[in-house]
This record gives sequence, C-alpha cells and structure tokens, in this order.
Amino acid sequence: MKVFIVSLLGAFLFSFLLGETESGRLSHQRSEQLIEQNNKQFFFIENVFASMTLILEQTSFLYDGKCSNALLNFMRKSIFNTDGAIEIGIIDRNGNAICTSWGKKNFSVKKPVSHEGFLLSGPHTSNFYGERISVIKKTTDDYEFNMLIKQSSVRNLLQNIQISSSPKSEGKLKPYENEIQSKFVSNIFYTYQSQEYIKASNLFYFSIFLLSFSLFYFIIIPYLVFSFNKASLKRKILTDVFFNVYQPIIDTEKNTIFSYEIFTRCKGQDNAINIIKDIKRYNLHVEHTLRQFEKLEEEKERFDCQNFQVNLSARHLTDDRMVTYLSKIAIVSRREIIIEITEDEDLFKHREKVKDSIRQLRNLEYRFALDDFGSGFSNFSYIFEFEFDFIKIDKSVLRFKNDAFFQSFVKIFNTLETPCIIEGVEDDADKLKLDKTEIQYHQGWLYGKPKKAPSE
Repeated sequence: MKVFIVSLLGAFLFSFLLGETESGRLSHQRSEQLIEQNNKQFFFIENVFASMTLILEQTSFLYDGKCSNALLNFMRKSIFNTDGAIEIGIIDRNGNAICTSWGKKNFSVKKPVSHEGFLLSGPHTSNFYGERISVIKKTTDDYEFNMLIKQSSVRNLLQNIQISSSPKSEGKLKPYENEIQSKFVSNIFYTYQSQEYIKASNLFYFSIFLLSFSLFYFIIIPYLVFSFNKASLKRKILTDVFFNVYQPIIDTEKNTIFSYEIFTRCKGQDNAINIIKDIKRYNLHVEHTLRQFEKLEEEKERFDCQNFQVNLSARHLTDDRMVTYLSKIAIVSRREIIIEITEDEDLFKHREKVKDSIRQLRNLEYRFALDDFGSGFSNFSYIFEFEFDFIKIDKSVLRFKNDAFFQSFVKIFNTLETPCIIEGVEDDADKLKLDKTEIQYHQGWLYGKPKKAPSE
C-alpha cells in the first residue's frame, strides 16, 4: 500500500512537472513563431509607411505654389504604386484644397495644425469616398501635404498588430504585450503580442501520469528499495553486525576435532537461512565471504585445530575479486583452509571457469570439498570432473529409512577412496547407524552446535 501511495504521489508530481515543461516548450515555440510573424509584419508595414512619407516629402519638394502637370503626374503615379492610397492633397493654412492628385480644387477641409515630422490621423468618415479613411500628413509653414488611405487597407496591413496615436500608459499593456514606436510616423505606436502561453493537453498529462505511475510502481521504487536494502546490508557486513560461528567436524578414528566449518550469523537475527538468502539476493556474497576470512584471520589462533572449512559457491569462484584475495593469503593460512563448493545450477553453468579457478587455487595448496552431496543438485559427474579432496554427504542421506539402501549408498563412496564428511549427526542413534560404515568424519549437533570463537 505504501508503494502504491508513493507511486501515486510521484506520478502526480512528475506528470505536473513534465506537463509544465511541455507547456513551456509549446509556449516558447509559439512565441518564436509570433516573433517571426511580427518581425515580418513590422518590416512590411514600416516599408509601406516609409514609402508614403517619402512620397509626401517629394511632393512638398516638387510643389512650387502651382499645381503643375508634372506634380499631378507624380502624385497620380504614386497613388497607383502605393497599396491602399486613394489620394494625395495639398491644403493651405486656411483649409482650402489647392491641389489634389485627381485635380479637384476649391473645396475646404479642417484647417491644418502645424507639427513636426509625419503624423497619422483618423479614421475619418469621408462623404466623398463613401468609406472611412486615415490620413498621413506633413506640414510646412504654409501648407499641409497629406495622403488618404482606406481604413480597410490599414487593417489589412496590420493583421495581428494594432496601432494607436499615443502610447499606452504604464500598466495598460496586457500580459505578453509589447509596444514600439514607428520610425517614420511620429504618432504611430504598434502594439503586439510578444508571447503566448499554451497549456499542454489533458491527454498529455494523463498519458504521462499513467506512464510515470507504472515506472514508479514497477521500476523506480522497487529499485530504490532494493538499493537501500542492499546498502544497509552491506554496511552490516562490513561492521560487527555479522560475525562468524564455528561448528566442529570430528575425526572419529582419532576422536579429535578435524576442522571447523564457518557459518555466518547476524546480531538480532536468529534465522541464518534468511541471512544467506538476503546475501544472495543482493549479490553481496563476495563482500560477505571476504569479511568471513578477515574475521577468521582474527580468531583462528583461539582454536586448537587449524583446519577451517569455508563455503564458496560457483559465483565466488567466477569472481576475480575472490580469487585474487585467496591468492594473496599467506601460504600457511592457505594450507589450513578447505573450500566447500556448493552444488547448484551455477556450478553446472560455469563449470569451465570454476575448474580453472580450482586448478589455480589448488596450486596454491588450498583443499576442496564437494558440499551437500545427496541434496537436490547431486551429480556423480562432479566428483570425477572436479577432483575433490573431500565429499560432504548431505544430512538427508543419513535420514534414509531403508538402512540397507543407506549402507549401499555409503559403500559407493568407499570405492572412490575420497574421504567423506557426513552432516546431520544429531544423536546417538545417528552415530550408531554410522558406526556400521567407514565414514571417518562426522558433523552435527551431537558433537557441537555452531558457536562463536573462544574468548582470548
């Protein structure tokens, strides 16, 4: 339930963050498109106004007080070549139209007001043209030179941009809105949208939520839990939370302790099987065994017997760290160690690599025992293939109810001339059963349970 809740919260947060990121990406993309569109439109509009102001400038230069044919021809040609322009006129200070591109004269308009540069006025309602118009004008001391533009043409020029004759006061601009003044017409201020926020679709949010929930629930959180537990277990291995216990193996012919098998225990945890499972699960078998060897070096002098049996699996013997460590141990210590190799599927899978490691370590005077023979993975081919120094018979063999079968099973090992160690000798009945055999080495609770090393 905790994993579900954490996955749910993580998915909500992740989908929100990714959704906001996608919204930002879409908004940025749209804003770039707007900038590109606006730049193109600004360039076009300003070019139009530049042409119009240039025409008015030339008109004022050509006018010498007379509405000459040359002037009329220039004004008419300019009208035809300028989109949206419908007339160019010259007005005197009293408001009389004294020259127009259509040759019409002697009508009155509003008296011009002197101003600097070029101005835009309008829109105005024109009874003569029957539509709304805007005017771009320039004044001199005595005259006003103007160009009439259809308001519909102005709208077509502007498209996504708005114009006004005065700047907007501070705070009046909408979010993501900018304002720029025209370079050619003094009272033209362009207002345009510089950015646009686009929210990612609900389908995007929902898809990311489902995907992230699956990732959190099935991959991320299990991985984090696994990593945390592995790190915690590794810390325990490298400290004194894990410790060695030693169980004696008895030489029944000499009635002495032949060796001690080393097991691991964990403070506050009695179930050794679960400890080993956790070590295998988190792939910490090498770290654990190296720590066992370190502890053995510290404690072995406390024992009268100097043979010690350590359990290694095929995983250990295919790991270069393990083989390198064993190679560096002092030769005196090597002669004291019997490596018990556990039968499992990895031994079969990596048999060639394991055999190479065994040959290398045998040359360094290590001895080897096949562990738990008679359990689930038992195979006689291992005995001949790996040339073990000892064979440890699993305690399940001792539990055979058919005594004749048990004796026959044991006789097979006698023919191999390889010393056998039998596990699981728990009581006198087990010992009595074994007295009928020639198995020299016994191990079990009858002789002693696994215990910590004696105190110094």
